[in-house]
Amino acid sequence: MTLPMLNFWEILLDVTQIGLCGLIIVFLILNRVKFKQLILRAPSYQQSTHINAEFVLEAIRQQTELAFNHILETIDKERQTLDAYYQQSDKRLASGLLTPISNPAQDQPTGSEAQGMDPANVIYNEIENLADKGLSLTDISERLNVPEGEVDLVLKLKHLSRGSDKQKNQPPV
Repeated sequence: MTLPMLNFWEILLDVTQIGLCGLIIVFLILNRVKFKQLILRAPSYQQSTHINAEFVLEAIRQQTELAFNHILETIDKERQTLDAYYQQSDKRLASGLLTPISNPAQDQPTGSEAQGMDPANVIYNEIENLADKGLSLTDISERLNVPEGEVDLVLKLKHLSRGSDKQKNQPPV
């Protein structure tokens, strides 16, 4: 919950910085146009004062470019950090989904069974195995990176399916 909120504020700050840089650039362009108009209208004895103003404007333009480049570099670094974080969390999630937590020699499908297994079925079998071992919903959820509601639903469905199997096996009275 805090990561999306943190990203929101960081993005908002970056957008604000980019907006301010845009305003500075627009201001500099407008001033440059006004400055050129003044130079064209000014007599030659006032051109020396305009040269000083031109140096000041050039210094401001360079500083603005440096600030804008710094903002772009910061945005790129943050994007790379977030990409690395999401790739890392995807790998952890995928490895948690695809590798069984229990004993590898136990419940390993072979041959055609292994090819037909769905990753969801692997997780559901793991949920059932861990529940049979006596782990709580919270422990199973944390261990397999699965929401507690899903763990609860799988266990309830397992209980219901076992109940219907018992009714089918009982002879009618």
